[in-house]
Amino acid sequence: MKDVEYFTFMMPPSIWKKKPHQSSFKMSIEEAAARCPEATPIMSTREVHQHPETQAEWAERQKYFSGYTPGSGPTTQEEIGSRLREYNERMKRDQGPAK
Repeated sequence: MKDVEYFTFMMPPSIWKKKPHQSSFKMSIEEAAARCPEATPIMSTREVHQHPETQAEWAERQKYFSGYTPGSGPTTQEEIGSRLREYNERMKRDQGPAK
């Protein structure tokens, strides 16, 4: 994994803002240089993010965003459907007979 530093930048005056102001989002130094070469980083706002460099690192990171991690729960439509049916049956039993 590659470490990338992100900062909030002090932006120079513009058409919309007449005074120097902080950027509304964090950027890397390269992104800030491409957007506005006069921007200066605010060092106290430093954040370090890890970016995957290889396909294997990317796949490892993606498994956490897919909604289900392997072995943690149902992953097929049938498994999910059976869990929903079980839940609905339990709810009906717990509510008792309808009045």
